[in-house]
Amino acid sequence: MPGSETHPLVAALDDAISALTALRESGTKTLPVEPDTWRAFAAPTPAQALPRVPEPTRAARGGGDTPEARAAAMEALCETFAACQGCPYAAEGRARGEGPAYNPDVAVVNGALLEGDDPVALGSRLEGEAGALFDRMFAAIGLARPALYLTPALKCPVRGRPGNAAIRVCANLLRRELALVNPRAIVLLGPVAARAVHPTGVAATGKVGQWSLLGAIPTITLHHPMRLLLAGEALSTPLKRENWAALQALRDRLRQHP
Repeated sequence: MPGSETHPLVAALDDAISALTALRESGTKTLPVEPDTWRAFAAPTPAQALPRVPEPTRAARGGGDTPEARAAAMEALCETFAACQGCPYAAEGRARGEGPAYNPDVAVVNGALLEGDDPVALGSRLEGEAGALFDRMFAAIGLARPALYLTPALKCPVRGRPGNAAIRVCANLLRRELALVNPRAIVLLGPVAARAVHPTGVAATGKVGQWSLLGAIPTITLHHPMRLLLAGEALSTPLKRENWAALQALRDRLRQHP
């Protein structure tokens, strides 16, 4: 087009292609790499490095990251949840996280909590048969429910499948909650939990066994126990195998990075 200019990125790609073509035509198969460059390339990724925030101690001059300060911040966040009117599900009696809310080994993000007392609604809340299966899943890798921080992706009960708008409203507060709790790892139960913690990217698909990061905290997705119960015997067997492989990966990561 007359008067148009080549975009700098296109020009850079053209230069790179030209350089690689010249190397190929000259028969060059290897290139020297500076040691510092190679070390940077081969260094562990953030997901492998798994940094952990140290256990906070009471600051000598007051203030700092103490259990009291963390508890106060959590209460303030819960008040923000309670005042939220950002989606059609806004309701009284909103769910709060349960369990050790201060540097637990694992935080588990449940999906949406359905209204009602039917088996599916109870299962969504990890009660009844689904709750018993949840307990067995984590007991198999040495984690009892009281040792887990368990919180729902959406704080208000929903009717039917939750919409994207509701997930987005809760997602920002949920990620603040998880950063405050600071677990060693986060388990996402199903696609709603995955989309709430990771709104974009591969992890948002909810693929079981998929590792990703929330800040410096590794996250992994599992099938929701209710999904396993509703799948039927033929389909539930491969789904349970996928869950067990992901749980083993979680167990191994916790052991490797105490």
